[in-house]
Amino acid sequence: MATTENSFNGTGSQDSFSFTFPYLKDTDIKVSVGGVVKTVTTHYTLHTPTTIKFTSGNIPPSGTNNVRIYRETADTALQATFYPGSAIRSGDLNDNFTQNLYVTQESNNDSTLALNNSRESDGDGTYTSAIDKASAAVTTANTASTDATTAVTTANAASATATTASNNATAAVTSASNANTTAASAVTTANAATTTANGAVTTANGAVTTANTANTTSNTAETKADNAITTANGAVTTANAADAIADEAKLATDRLVATTANNGATWTLTGNNTNASTDPKGVGYAVTTAESASATANAAQSAVANSVLYTPVAAVANIPGSPSNDDYVEVSDSTGIESFSPLAGLPSGFTGDSGLTVKLRYTSSGSTWNYQSYHASDSEDRYLATYGKHNTTQVNYTVKVVTKTAAHRYHGTGSSSGYTIGGIESPFLTLIPGNTYRFDTSDSSNSGHFLKFYRNADKTGLWTDDVTINGTSGQTGSYTQIVITDTTPGSLSYQCASAGHTYMGNGMTTNTGEGGAGATGGGSDQIFSENDQAMTTDYSITADKNASCVGPISINNGIVLTIPSTSKLVVLN
Repeated sequence: MATTENSFNGTGSQDSFSFTFPYLKDTDIKVSVGGVVKTVTTHYTLHTPTTIKFTSGNIPPSGTNNVRIYRETADTALQATFYPGSAIRSGDLNDNFTQNLYVTQESNNDSTLALNNSRESDGDGTYTSAIDKASAAVTTANTASTDATTAVTTANAASATATTASNNATAAVTSASNANTTAASAVTTANAATTTANGAVTTANGAVTTANTANTTSNTAETKADNAITTANGAVTTANAADAIADEAKLATDRLVATTANNGATWTLTGNNTNASTDPKGVGYAVTTAESASATANAAQSAVANSVLYTPVAAVANIPGSPSNDDYVEVSDSTGIESFSPLAGLPSGFTGDSGLTVKLRYTSSGSTWNYQSYHASDSEDRYLATYGKHNTTQVNYTVKVVTKTAAHRYHGTGSSSGYTIGGIESPFLTLIPGNTYRFDTSDSSNSGHFLKFYRNADKTGLWTDDVTINGTSGQTGSYTQIVITDTTPGSLSYQCASAGHTYMGNGMTTNTGEGGAGATGGGSDQIFSENDQAMTTDYSITADKNASCVGPISINNGIVLTIPSTSKLVVLN
């Protein structure tokens, strides 16, 4: 009889069982534990071609032959179907025959099992049927019933004795339960004490941190206050000068004297002197002096305003929620400032960034914070590239995705979303040969936007040489990195590789020659052009342009060369 199943004793810890019968499909393998059929992937997996492994929490308990692995070959349809005129493969024929063989073996085993279950051997080559055995069992059962009645009587007597013992046990359990409750209460009290102590430690640590922060803030405020005092003193000096000039102007005006002549027909204005023509401090002088005093006073007022002390805050989340009128704050990390409310006066298209510091003033009349100005936290951050400077480590760019404004190079073209680098929409980059540039795409706004490099802004000519992509955009640690070498194309474009997301970035110049420019002759002349013999990267010839190369040329599996209908490719062999 062919083997179509295996049985095993469960140990309670064994999770893997090997079986010995062949099969056609993984789905033909069935598993039951204690007579209950289990589900593949949920309760077990096919760990190897001849081993099943139970999943965590579904390991069979201890038992004799309680784990059954068996074959149940599909019999509703043949493995292979042949049609008139089709090719017949030996493998398909063998699979059909094997399927029939397996179904027959399983049927024979089931029939043998059913027959064995319906009779019992007498040991002399004859069998007693299950019906005869059942009749004998009924007779035995009747006898057992009589014996059971007698046993019930005896059991009732024993039950009374057991009831007394149970009552005594219940009393003991009650006492034990009370003791357990008391112990649990003691544990709860101890745990509460531990929690309180841990909280006290945490509070103390927080107090230390707060004190340290307060000390740092105090030092910063002291420095700014000193600067403000100096500026204010200068403003006071300027204001005093303005006041003196104004006083002088008033005195000049006061010195004006009106006299009459010719019986009141002539009026003459003079100053200190009796001769108005020789006295410069007339009406014109008084007016000029007064206007100068006004301008000086305005300058003094501006100087006083510039001497305002801004309170530093680390980030947008730290902006005071209950400010007073004329509170001034300086947000060191302005990330998300464009979404902060209430805020008035923020320039259109401005995007906050960790490298940009924003100054705000609160006015109670408008119940809002008002934008004052911004500056780069690091004065060098305003420059996205340092011309000619070699960086021995790498240059890091922070990439975010925002809604395009008029400040974007391709505003109104392609996707409505665009990239910012360092808080600037779609900047044109200059990359230095020998440097490594890492475009950090870990900000959540990059989710679904995969930054790559192309020869053209329309995302044709994907460039992958010396390019590394790590992680998934929008998640911590993700970035796209490029190393600029002497063979990097002189111009590239950074764009989003996702379908439909066009013209989100801008161009880059590498200040170097085109990659693969060719071999040079014996002197300084460059007369040869070289090309590779294997194409390893997808490439699209620019529409309305032709291309040529020298063969033979091979294209790797999976690589696509696109030739537009308006273009031609010539390969010279």
